[in-house]
Amino acid sequence: MKRFSKLEFGDNARKRKISPGEAAHDQDYFHDQALRYWLAGDFEGALRNYSRALEQNSAFYAGWLGQVLCLIELGEYAEANVWADKALELFPEHPELLAVKAVALARDGKMEKALAYSDNSISRDNVTARCWLARAEVLLNRKSEIAESCIDKAVSQAGNDIAIIRLEAGRLLNKKGNLSQALQYLQQAVEQSGKSALAWYELGCCQAKLGRAEAAVTLEQSLKLRPGWRLARDALNRSRNRGFWRRLFGR
Repeated sequence: MKRFSKLEFGDNARKRKISPGEAAHDQDYFHDQALRYWLAGDFEGALRNYSRALEQNSAFYAGWLGQVLCLIELGEYAEANVWADKALELFPEHPELLAVKAVALARDGKMEKALAYSDNSISRDNVTARCWLARAEVLLNRKSEIAESCIDKAVSQAGNDIAIIRLEAGRLLNKKGNLSQALQYLQQAVEQSGKSALAWYELGCCQAKLGRAEAAVTLEQSLKLRPGWRLARDALNRSRNRGFWRRLFGR
């Protein structure tokens, strides 16, 4: 499903009608809402709220960055590239935008272009933790041994965003099969963001891959925080089935 209609801004933005009695909200409100949806693993909901933030202020950088990140999470890599380019028109050569464009290209299989954008990103003066995370993803795809040092740099530069950066580092390592390292970061993310269904889900999936008995309990916690979440429910069922067969053959 194409999502360009959700990403309007400036003079072309369709202002959402405010119902009687509904308070008007500013960009910061919608940004906070987007982050809540993100931490719940609801990237569609996060995308809608980043778009609403831009309705309030088309020059709101966090809204642009958030939209691109959501499109990447939703597998809309071509659209993510387009919107990264649109954001770069407003924020030329911004290292984070170059970095997320590199991630979109990498996930779309365009590795040489991804590396070029990542090179450009980390050559800037104001390199951030997200730039190093993107660098790590590009290098992990290339089986580079220095990818892990990029994650270390990301964590060391995270500042107030340390919980999210640890969560994102854990998710990346979990996806790439570096499970022992992923487990460490995801446990720390859960300790710092205990209300994040996404953090509990990723931790539970990592534990299940490692054959840890506590995976089911972890995934149950994710579902408590976001009832009915299909991904967490399916992961929990798989974990329970593995536990059943382990007990059966164990006998």
